[in-house]
Amino acid sequence: MTCNGKRGTLILGIGAAALALALVRFAVHVATFDYAARMFDLGIYRDGGLIARHAYHFRSGRPTPLYDWVSPGGGNPFTYPPFAAGIFALLSYLPLGVLQWAMTLASIAALGASVWLALTGAGLPRGRTAAGVALAVTAVALWTQPVQSNLSLGQVNVLLMAAIIADLRPAAAGRKRAGLLTGIAAGIKLTPLVFIPYLLVTRRFRQAGVAAGAFAATVAVAFAPLPGASAMYWGGGLFARANGSPSANMAFYFASAWNQSLRGVLSRLLLHAQLATGPWLLAAALTALAGLLAAAWLHADGYPMLGVLACALTGLLISPVSWLHHWVWVAPWLAALTALAIQARGAATRTWMAWAAAACLVALAFADVPRLPLLTFGGHGLDPVTDVPMKHPLTWHGAGLLLGNCYVLAGLAGVTALFGWGVVRAFRPAGPVRPVPPVRPVQPLQPVRVTTLPAGSPYREDLPEL
Repeated sequence: MTCNGKRGTLILGIGAAALALALVRFAVHVATFDYAARMFDLGIYRDGGLIARHAYHFRSGRPTPLYDWVSPGGGNPFTYPPFAAGIFALLSYLPLGVLQWAMTLASIAALGASVWLALTGAGLPRGRTAAGVALAVTAVALWTQPVQSNLSLGQVNVLLMAAIIADLRPAAAGRKRAGLLTGIAAGIKLTPLVFIPYLLVTRRFRQAGVAAGAFAATVAVAFAPLPGASAMYWGGGLFARANGSPSANMAFYFASAWNQSLRGVLSRLLLHAQLATGPWLLAAALTALAGLLAAAWLHADGYPMLGVLACALTGLLISPVSWLHHWVWVAPWLAALTALAIQARGAATRTWMAWAAAACLVALAFADVPRLPLLTFGGHGLDPVTDVPMKHPLTWHGAGLLLGNCYVLAGLAGVTALFGWGVVRAFRPAGPVRPVPPVRPVQPLQPVRVTTLPAGSPYREDLPEL
């Protein structure tokens, strides 16, 4: 497809119109609801930053330990690594209202950047067509439930995702500092650590070393200003929360509908989070093996962006907790599928239609649609399931069980499809070798026989002078 010209201009116009409509709808949503008051997680970040710089005391009059508090609203405590508290300490100097709108605008910009980097990283040539497609995909991604949940809570997931894609995209592979942003992102939120094994299996050892070194540096740097919090977090507090033990500061409700991970699904099926630990570990090990193998094969076969996305999906599936807003990776996922569909237009019809159908199914699975209790059999939403009480295990059945776990099912389908595609491409038999016809020997040139006319021949008068 031509990147410029009339077709590219038309696609650019359509993409711009789609994004404008999506932003208008978002503006109406912000104006209609008390949007700023719902950015609960951003408030927790700011409170954690205030505690980190000893400016938050509650009612005791003494400095509050970072991991021994619950917000005044009775919600979640601060659960991020101590290095993240240092970052939020700098941001806590901003008024909350300014911080809320700055986070919203930065997240929308990071969403567009992630889509653009995924499109070009998947091989779509830069130009008007790519710009138009990026705008259209950003419009669709803006109204997926993970992105909307990320924006409404004031989460940092979109920002971290953009940093990781910028760090791991094919164009950045040869840079000396490649891997630095991934390591720093892991220091803010631990889930990006899954990309270090991905870098190892793709034989990018220097990049993996940079990422691991940057993460280790975030741990060391946080010990200086926050020695007590760091010792508590790395000395057992992290594992206590991950296990959901009673001694943890916060009970992780693994069976919550908001937890769209393998452990969440198994906890809901067994109706007991602790009973699901063994099956989850087995399922997570198999998924990690398949996902990393698929990522390695795709990278080696010339699809590095699909390898990054396969690793991201693997991390979401095997994590103990993957809340709805963690699944913002749906945006680059849609972008990569769209890029592959566009580039396959010159191939067989079923090839590009398969990529396009996959993109449509992903958009449908993660779309932010109105609540349809008739489809979920019990009054639960199709957002999905954001209105289900977090403290109660779920008892879905039939179609409601499938819809309630649609994120995990979509992720498993994606990893399985990429794994199968990688197997086919890596181990497909070579085509039959056609025999080369024998080359006939070249006959040597025979000398030309020239007849010389005698001096007195009458024909010599007709010859032109040379």
